[in-house]
This record gives sequence, C-alpha cells and structure tokens, in this order.
Amino acid sequence: MPFLFASLKLWLAYAGLGLFVVFFFGLCIIVHELGHLAAALWRGLFVERFSIGFGKKIVGFVRNDVEYVISVLPFGGYVALPQLEPTDTPTASDGRALPHAKPLDRMLTAAAGPAGNIVFGFLLATVVWAVGVYRPPPTASCDVIEVPKSSPEYRAGLRVGDKIVAVNGRTVSRGWDELAERIVLSSGPVSLAVVRDGRSLEIRYRPAPNPETDGIGYPFFKVRSPTVVRRLLPNSPAAKVGLEPGDVILELDGKPVADFVEFVKGVNASKGAPITLLVARGGVRRTISGLRAEPVVVGDRTVYRIGVEIKPLLVLTHLSPWSQFTRVFLQTRRVLRLLFVRGSLVKPKHLSGPVGIAETIAAKVFLGGFREGLAFIVFVSFGLAIVNLFPVPVLDGGHIVFGLIELVFRRRIPARLTSALQMTFAILLITFMLYVTYYDVRRIPKFWRVFRGETAEQAAAPESGVAATR
Repeated sequence: MPFLFASLKLWLAYAGLGLFVVFFFGLCIIVHELGHLAAALWRGLFVERFSIGFGKKIVGFVRNDVEYVISVLPFGGYVALPQLEPTDTPTASDGRALPHAKPLDRMLTAAAGPAGNIVFGFLLATVVWAVGVYRPPPTASCDVIEVPKSSPEYRAGLRVGDKIVAVNGRTVSRGWDELAERIVLSSGPVSLAVVRDGRSLEIRYRPAPNPETDGIGYPFFKVRSPTVVRRLLPNSPAAKVGLEPGDVILELDGKPVADFVEFVKGVNASKGAPITLLVARGGVRRTISGLRAEPVVVGDRTVYRIGVEIKPLLVLTHLSPWSQFTRVFLQTRRVLRLLFVRGSLVKPKHLSGPVGIAETIAAKVFLGGFREGLAFIVFVSFGLAIVNLFPVPVLDGGHIVFGLIELVFRRRIPARLTSALQMTFAILLITFMLYVTYYDVRRIPKFWRVFRGETAEQAAAPESGVAATR
C-alpha cells in the first residue's frame, strides 16, 4: 500500500505539471493569435478560421463568416488570414477572390499579436507582483566555499574564503543567481572584485566551457547559499538529535554546504553512517553529532533521509510589472548580442525551443510552486512578443517591415519577391528550430533523472506530507 500510495502521488504530480505546462504555454500562443484576430476584425480583413489547437477539428461554429474551432492537439492555436499571404491574388479556401489589404491594416494586424502577448504578460506580471515570488535576500557579497584547482578561477587567484562583492564593476546584490548570470552573459574576460582578509583584490579571468552546463561559461567555483531547516517530522532522526526549525546548515561532516541540493545528496550518500552537522542557531554556531539517516524505499531504489524539510534562504519579493518586462527585454538583448560576438561561449545550441521551454516551465513549477511557474510564464509571454517583432520575413516584424516599405514607396512589393523571402526564411527558421530542439531533446534524460528523483522522494514522504531533506 505505501508503494501504491507513493506511485499515485508521483503520477498526480506529473499530471499536474503537464496540465500547467500545456495550459499556460498554449495560452501564451492563443493570446498572440487572439491579438491578430481582434485587429483583423477591427480593420475589416477577411478571417477564415480561428482555431484553438491544431490538427483535426473537434467542434466548432461559424459567426460573421468566421469559423471558430477547437482542434485535437491542445498546443496553442492559429488564425487563418489569406490577405496576409504573399500573393498577387488573395483568395479564400473556397476560391473567392479577396481585395488586397491596405499596408496599414496589415501592419496593425501583424503588430497586434505581440501586443497581445505584452498585455497578457503585464496582466500576469501584476498577479506575480501582488502574490510575490521568493528570491534570495539582498546581500553585499557571495562567500566562496569551493574552487577546483583545475578551474580558470583558481588559476586566476580566486580562493576559498574570498568574498565576491562585484562583477565587471557592478556590485552584487542578489546573490549567486545574479553572480552566475553576469559571468555567463559576459562577452569577454570577467573581473571579480573580492575581499580577502580585509584587503580588496581584483581577480580577472576568461570563463571556460563548463561541461556540466552544456559548455557555457558557468562558474566552476561555488558560493554559500544558506540552507534552512523549515520543519521536522516527529520522532525523526533529525528531531531526536536536537535539530530545530530555523537552523541554518553550514557544514556536513566538515564540508561546507553550498546549497540545499548538495545537502540532500550528502545525506543520501551517508548510507546511514553517522553524520555531523554544523548549524547556525540565533547567531551561534552549534555542532549536531550522532545523526543517522534512515533508509526509505522509493520505487525501485533506496534513499536515505533524516526527516526534515529544508529550503534555501528566501524572502518574499514583489517585483513590479515594469521591472519584470525590462528584465526579459535586457536579458534577451544580451543573449542575442552574445550569439554574434566572436569567442562567446553562448551558442545557438544553448537556446531553447518549445521542448526546452516546456521543460523549464515544469522545473520552475516543481521547484518553486505556482508562483515560480507563473513568473516564468510572464517571461515566456514577453519573450514571444519580443522575438516575433524581429524584422524577419515570416515573423510579425517582417510583415510590419513589408507594410512600412509599401507605405513609404507607395507601391506593392512584388509577390514573387515577398514569397521567395518568406519561403527562404521559413526554411531557415524551421531548420533552426529543429537544431535547438535536437539539443533540447538531448537534455531531456538529465532533466528527467533529476526531476524523477526529486519527485519520487517527495511522493514517499510520510502522512504529514513533509518532504524529507527537501
């Protein structure tokens, strides 16, 4: 029975994540197409069909000559607008000839899709602003606790105990995530301002490809991310040796704990052998000795747990909708710029297509709950708007450029030219999407192993619902 109950919880977790991903990811696309639909109807363009989903029609109706349908594949949707097609004679599917749409009407219809994503993004961002998201508390430095001797950071002079206070001249205020992001998105050598024994030093080095992160310049060193005991199970090994809620775990068997993930791994690796913890309680350091993890069977494997729920040290933060938008815009701009910088470690293979985005949404929801999932949907919605406004044929930005050219020169662009450009860029875009999807698929096994392992441990938690060492 316990195994069946754990398996049921596990599959319910999978199903819930799947529904969240399909609904919200699809909703971002539907909102985009609704923008096109609303503008087309406003400007008097002929709309043939609006579909929620793709593939064979399940159900539908016709209103004002527009067919509205729900299709079998629930992944977004589309709107059929024959007058936006690059042809000299726009025609409906039944063969009816249609008039050419005016360039301004085409431009407004094309721009309405990204506008829909921006409006939707701001609506969701307002919800995220109201409920808040958990982020690391403000910090003036990051404490280095591990630097591999083979790493470029060690060769440049970074050492355990250093406090990193700035990256490339910009002070650190949001901890490890901010620090790692700045290093990854650097286009050249990285300058770390550190404090060592009260002295200020500069560590300058060029990031190297990190095999653990698909070859981007992710840091090899580790900094301390405080790990806090949230709850204890009654009569658990942790409760018996005196661990208390609010304890900050500093070391496990004399080794600094970088984050809660390392702590989970360290407990499991003990295999039931005695564990010694160094914790901070009320500003005082205490040693907890004689702790033994207990074996628990989860599916086809055995994990070791001490009966606590732990979490990283986070505070509820309310980010304004505008700050959420500017973050997406600036990060998109930095990533795109790095793709064209010689020597940059950010490559096209590191970008994500639909598969990678779906993986990330699932991971955000699993690790951070609904708040984190919704915050990333905001990122996706804004990102779709920005990318679709690129002045590339087949994207909305390309339609806007074609309309603008027609307005300026007061003559239509030859249909053969626009058709050739759209076909060429459609092939390039499809090829690129297949390329990034290939790497997304290659990353699935690693993602699935981590995800399945974490979820399985949660599903096997006792009746209280507290996830051990999580």
